[in-house]
Amino acid sequence: MKIQLVEQDKPDLKNPMLVCGLPGSGFVGKFALDHLVADLPARPLAEVYSDGFPPQIMVKEDGTATLLRTELYSWKSAEGNHDAVLLTGDAQPSTSDSEHVLTEYLIDFVLQRFKVSRLVTLGAYVTGTHSNEPRVFATGTHRELVQQLENAGCILMREGAITGMNGLLLGMAKVKGVEGYSLLGETAGYAFDPRASEIVLESLSRLSGITSDLKKLREKGNEALETLKKIEQLTGEQVSEAGSQDSPRKRLDYIS
Repeated sequence: MKIQLVEQDKPDLKNPMLVCGLPGSGFVGKFALDHLVADLPARPLAEVYSDGFPPQIMVKEDGTATLLRTELYSWKSAEGNHDAVLLTGDAQPSTSDSEHVLTEYLIDFVLQRFKVSRLVTLGAYVTGTHSNEPRVFATGTHRELVQQLENAGCILMREGAITGMNGLLLGMAKVKGVEGYSLLGETAGYAFDPRASEIVLESLSRLSGITSDLKKLREKGNEALETLKKIEQLTGEQVSEAGSQDSPRKRLDYIS
């Protein structure tokens, strides 16, 4: 598999942590990361291209097009206690082999360049049914971290799996000697779910001190949901707002 990294900046970061959120169920992690990038704000750091991504391009709001890519951003904390590298992207690789290769490449890059001390992945905990008060489920690489997650109000995962790169990134980090944890927002998993992204960021703030304006997140989420409603009205198709109350309950799944 071919991978090409295009660096845009070489910042000097202090004790940075790596926070990841990629497209997946309900776009929980992706929406959360996009919000952090815009609100902190974070600076473009690098773009990573790979032939493991699906064969298509992304067309932006301004009319320009680009290959699918992983994007890295940097953020310097005003308090000066720790900085962050933020990782998101347009898509996840289309095969398990390409997911593994890209995951290791990204972990090696941030370790060698920034010596990150901790990794966090944000994603979705799919239940198949809507919850008015969604919870955050979590797992960590070490027992001490698991205790911190529990103290922060997260529900500990006792079984199951985290699929895709949100799982692989955490597992690969542990193999490479980096501790980390995953925060998964409870969601029906049917459609875009900004509320799940919000609660994940609330937990991230308690655990890491990385805070953002969640009012802005709610406003963007409401705008997106209104757009989905309009599409439903125009097309006559059913567009779910992250599931309905009478949706059939499905087996629990853990999807990045």
